[in-house]
Amino acid sequence: MHRVTSASIVALSLLMVSPAAAQQGTPSDPPTEAAQPAVVIMMSPNQGAASPDYLQYELEEATERSRRVRVALISTSAVFGVGIILAGIGASQCQVIQGFNQDELLCNNAGNVLLPLGGAFIGAGAIGMITSGIMLGVRNKQKREIERDMRRRYYGGRLQWDIESGRLVF
Repeated sequence: MHRVTSASIVALSLLMVSPAAAQQGTPSDPPTEAAQPAVVIMMSPNQGAASPDYLQYELEEATERSRRVRVALISTSAVFGVGIILAGIGASQCQVIQGFNQDELLCNNAGNVLLPLGGAFIGAGAIGMITSGIMLGVRNKQKREIERDMRRRYYGGRLQWDIESGRLVF
C-alpha cells in the first residue's frame, strides 16, 4: 500500500473515532466540547517519486522484471518444443489398428512412455507460454510508462492550444 493511501486511511479513522469518543460518557456528565484528535497527520507530496534518480531506479527495476519474464517465455517455449519432439517420437512407435466401431492405437514400450510424456510437456509449455506472454506484455507496458514519465520530466511541458485564451501555451 502506498504511503499516501495508508496515511489517508489513518487520518480518516482518527476523524471518525474522535467525535464518537467525545459522545460516549455517562448521562450525569455535563456536556463537553468534542476532544481534539491527539494526532495530526500532515501529508505532503512524495518528493522522491518525481526525482530523476528515482525514475532511473524504477526503469532499471522494470527492465530487470521484463528480462526475467522474457527468460520464462523462452524457457516455456523450449519445453513446448521438447514436448512436440517427444510426442512425435512416441507417435512414430505406434500403429493405428482399425476395429469395428473405432480405431485403436497400439504402441510399443517407447511409444507408451513418450507419447503421454510429450503431451504433458506440450500442455505445460503451452500454459507457460500463454501466461508468460501476457506477463511480458504487462511488464513492457510498465517499462514504457516509466520511460514516458522520464521524457516528460526531461522535456517539461509541451505546446498546447489553450481554448480560453485562444493561443498556444506550454
